[in-house]
Amino acid sequence: MSNSQWPPRGNGNPNSPWASQDPSWQPQQFQDAQGRDPRQPFGHQAPPPPSYEELEPPKRSNAALFAVLGVVALIAAIVIGMQFFGGSGPDQSATPAATATMEPSPERTGNFIPFEGNGDGIFEILDHSWDGDRLDLRIRVEVEHGEYAFAVFAFTNETRLSYDPVDMRAFGASVENPYEGNVTFLMPNADSTIVLTTPSGRVALNALPVKGS
Repeated sequence: MSNSQWPPRGNGNPNSPWASQDPSWQPQQFQDAQGRDPRQPFGHQAPPPPSYEELEPPKRSNAALFAVLGVVALIAAIVIGMQFFGGSGPDQSATPAATATMEPSPERTGNFIPFEGNGDGIFEILDHSWDGDRLDLRIRVEVEHGEYAFAVFAFTNETRLSYDPVDMRAFGASVENPYEGNVTFLMPNADSTIVLTTPSGRVALNALPVKGS
């Protein structure tokens, strides 16, 4: 059949689908189907996709946080312990017994207290007087055995500022020869505390109160 034997396009019928080409017509699109994984045997079912729970990041444990807090608490406890039981200077907070003197007796004035750790004995203030901001003391230190050296310093109860004596640094006492002598402080006239220490002043043995005038 020759081309002339084909009916004309649309065959003269304006309603024929061949009468004119639809400008919006597009050829049908096909997507390739996903093929089978050649590495998997026939009949093997592919694993299901992961759930949203599996895609979430793992939750953090509180154990690490508790461990950090425990370390911080331990460090704080060590620092506080060093302040109360050690340090480079005398610990003024470690003298609560300074306000609790013993009952007077014929041998004592009433302002005395025992100490231990450096030749156990008795620390006593025989007398004290204020002249403005000058404090004069008469002290006595007795030991139960041997011979030991001591020192004293003072601090005001309100400010906790410490003061060294102006006329002496360290002194010795023994069983045969207790120490008795005068000590002078230049410090504010106020309720204060006199502390007996080792010669270096690093270890406080005990303390006694002195009233301001």
